[in-house]
Amino acid sequence: MGKHLATTAAQKIVSARKRLQWELSQWLDPSEREFRRIWPSISTVEGLLVSPDQEHWFFTAARSLADRATIVEIGSFKGRSTCCFAYGCRGTSKHIFAIDTFAGNDSDFKEGASFRGGSFFHVFWNNLETRGLAEYVTPIRGLSTDAARTWDKPIDLLFIDGSHVYEDVLADFNGFFPHVKPGGIVAFHDVHETWPGPTRVWQETAAPQLTKTGARATLTFGRKPHR
Repeated sequence: MGKHLATTAAQKIVSARKRLQWELSQWLDPSEREFRRIWPSISTVEGLLVSPDQEHWFFTAARSLADRATIVEIGSFKGRSTCCFAYGCRGTSKHIFAIDTFAGNDSDFKEGASFRGGSFFHVFWNNLETRGLAEYVTPIRGLSTDAARTWDKPIDLLFIDGSHVYEDVLADFNGFFPHVKPGGIVAFHDVHETWPGPTRVWQETAAPQLTKTGARATLTFGRKPHR
């Protein structure tokens, strides 16, 4: 009898908890509900983000853009941030251009051998395809400085997370920022004392040219002002 009552009480607690979770979800805006739904899929993609705040920012930033918007991502690794952007593009004509050598290097990747040497493009592309997101992404394999020389599209959102060497980060900003639309978003990753390159570019060059700046841990962002 006692065991039965304990089981019944436990079942009621579980039921009440599920009911409370459902009721709380009704108070969330559609974007928040959608992010919570896709988070399990995003969380399984290997990456170097501060979770889940940064992934949430990528998703909501992409979702906020107008239809047919262009997103340029410099540094995609295995596609964790790319997937976040792409989930925010679903059902629209927005598009992401993912620029990366997809080969890693010894200066930026310090997490072990799996991050360096050889191509991880197949992993990147498989992560997009298995989630039904490949149609929203065009990969550009090569150096971002080379891509900048021939770039000719207006950019709605520019995300810089390629080489963390100061001169390279500065070249990425200077090469693509002129193409960002007035009111467009510019974001940097790894703005932290651990990474002096992106931190210096953000503080000395990028932030002074942006408005409405903010941060999510090591992710900083702002908007190109209307002039």
